[in-house]
Amino acid sequence: MREQRVELLAPAGNFACFRAAINAGADAVYLGGEQYGARAYAGNFTSEEIAEALHIAHMFDRKIYLTVNTLVKESEFENLIPYITPLYEAGLDGVIIQDIGVLECLRQTFSDLELHASTQMAITGVYGAAYLKKLGVCRVVPARELSLDEIIDIKKKTDLEIECFIHGAMCYAYSGQCLFSSILGGRSGNRGRCAGPCRLPYTDTRNRVQYPLSLKDMYTLPMIPKLIQAGIDSFKIEGRMKSPEYVAGVTAMYRKYIDLYLTNPEKPYKIAPKDEQLIRQLYIRSDTCDGYYQRHNDKSMVTLTEPGYSGSSPEIIKDIQKNYISQDILLPITGTAKVRAGEPLELTFVYDSVSAAVKGDLVNHALNRPLSREDISQKLCKLGDTCFALTDLTIDTDGASFIPVKALNELRRATVSKLEQEILDNKVSKRKICTAESGTEGGSIRHVEFDHGEKKGNELCVLATTHEQLLIANKYSDIRKIYVDADIFLQDMEVQQSLLPEKEYFLVLPYILRKRSYKYLSSYEKLLGNSRFAGVMVRNFDELQWLYETGYTREICSDHTIYAWNNTSLDFLSGQLDCVTFPLELNKKELNMLSADIDCRVSFVLYGYIPMMYAANCVRKTLEHCIKDTISANNRYHLTDRYQNVFTVAQNCKHCYNILYNTVPLSLHGQLEGILKKNYNQLRLDFSIEDEAQTNTVIEYYISRMTGNKEFPCKEFTNGHYKRGVE
Repeated sequence: MREQRVELLAPAGNFACFRAAINAGADAVYLGGEQYGARAYAGNFTSEEIAEALHIAHMFDRKIYLTVNTLVKESEFENLIPYITPLYEAGLDGVIIQDIGVLECLRQTFSDLELHASTQMAITGVYGAAYLKKLGVCRVVPARELSLDEIIDIKKKTDLEIECFIHGAMCYAYSGQCLFSSILGGRSGNRGRCAGPCRLPYTDTRNRVQYPLSLKDMYTLPMIPKLIQAGIDSFKIEGRMKSPEYVAGVTAMYRKYIDLYLTNPEKPYKIAPKDEQLIRQLYIRSDTCDGYYQRHNDKSMVTLTEPGYSGSSPEIIKDIQKNYISQDILLPITGTAKVRAGEPLELTFVYDSVSAAVKGDLVNHALNRPLSREDISQKLCKLGDTCFALTDLTIDTDGASFIPVKALNELRRATVSKLEQEILDNKVSKRKICTAESGTEGGSIRHVEFDHGEKKGNELCVLATTHEQLLIANKYSDIRKIYVDADIFLQDMEVQQSLLPEKEYFLVLPYILRKRSYKYLSSYEKLLGNSRFAGVMVRNFDELQWLYETGYTREICSDHTIYAWNNTSLDFLSGQLDCVTFPLELNKKELNMLSADIDCRVSFVLYGYIPMMYAANCVRKTLEHCIKDTISANNRYHLTDRYQNVFTVAQNCKHCYNILYNTVPLSLHGQLEGILKKNYNQLRLDFSIEDEAQTNTVIEYYISRMTGNKEFPCKEFTNGHYKRGVE
């Protein structure tokens, strides 16, 4: 077996956690600063603390990755480079990113800074990883829902570094694609402020109160050999909101077993019962599972009873504090001091093969009491808060010398400082240059020029998820452009006969594209070859890259799931796409800050049940049984919250994921006058769980509302974030 080295990556929500991670054996630490981090309620670090942490980490040959893994508003973007610059200059090892605009900005500004794609980017396969590699990303943190087989595939076909979670809390939804907390209470997971509504109780269709959206914590200690053999480069522990004891205890345990396996891969691998018991008592949420590595979904992953953290025994906490927190690890050094009258004071410190020698003041002859060896040793061994422990000091003195204590202290400090610099010069490797591949000049990697013609405004469009909705939309001459869910055609290719020559259709690809869905790609490609389709809508970067690789030449539009929160993102995406859909979490003021002067069209969602979660786990399978490929009319389940709000959960059995929709539709009919003045190219009505009658009523209303004042047909609706926005 080839020699392997696996990075153990630990979390730090504050400086105490950082020291705990270093002391417990982490190879690298990920942490957030006071801005742009997806853990707004962690202690987080000031820029000065990050610089100090970088110094300490590099002294011990460790790395620090900064989380810039939130979506960034236009009003916040101007401070991005001033925020990153001093940290970059202090030797920041890498940045973990969600926002495509942030990625593009940092790539252009810091060409040799490692760029890591956060799991918040929801990369689910080879195509998405390949897309980001072209943009200069050198490491991908794929969606936690991927199997080992899918991870191996990404590694083999892209040769990117792969970072995967191995321990800690798990989101029910695909990270970065969850608006549950955001829509319900304005606390966005895309801004590090998730309120955790998935951890709350819900009543199912059999009137049982359970916790069907709460996943057990991940625990993979028994899987370490498999994960290493899969070629994963970095093992990531979740927990920037956790205590120093959690960070130290979990890190130390994974350090032990990673090293145990790598030292002798042929030796039988087994977890000692006492170690398993210890780690299971470190703030575990009710129970554990090994994640999605060996299963696509399963009831055994869900904590149906009330989820709550189990306490840790005082003995375990005390032991962790003693071993990893009460005192920091130190680098052992040796020293040689020369204190002879009439000669300069000299001190040399040596660590490993690195040495630092400094000369000080001239030593005087002692008039009264000369300095003893004990006096000299006492002053020179006081290394205080440095990273060093002096294990041996050789003193060359004539026994007749005197030098002020201040001179000895200054010499010690100067020698320590010089040794630190020598160590850093020897240890800190040159930055990995993450140069984007060819074709990215100017921010565009698309090789097809599309003539958009005249950009008309306020064109009313429809997105249809079912065949019935498509047929209703076809009836209206005012609706010329219709986006049609691709899965309709997978169920029945005869649906193509519903496509009318006077309409302009766009094929809408799935919200999630995984390896299990690649078998449908040939069908999608065949459909896109149909002259009835003017273009295609993508919902993730995996699909965008797939289209590029097929050489697709017609229009490509993005859904709101490909985020454009700022003008840098919008400008970048305008070089990739022919139409960009504005996000659902920005308010009116923030949307107005996005530039209209771009090279593509803009789409704006006026109406629709907001999809608040996309999940690999299946609510129906957890609470009842798997229904496999039953027709879409039956692919509905309902959960009722504590306030008697009913959420519809749709099962997409073709691609095996669930969509949880909001209880009431988004409808901006009350804001229509102002929206029409913005003259967005497309105003979209999105239909998902509506029946024929509801679809017909809403379309009819909006067509009339564009010119009249007809009353909205739904009693309950929401303005979404158009008025309030998110923090």
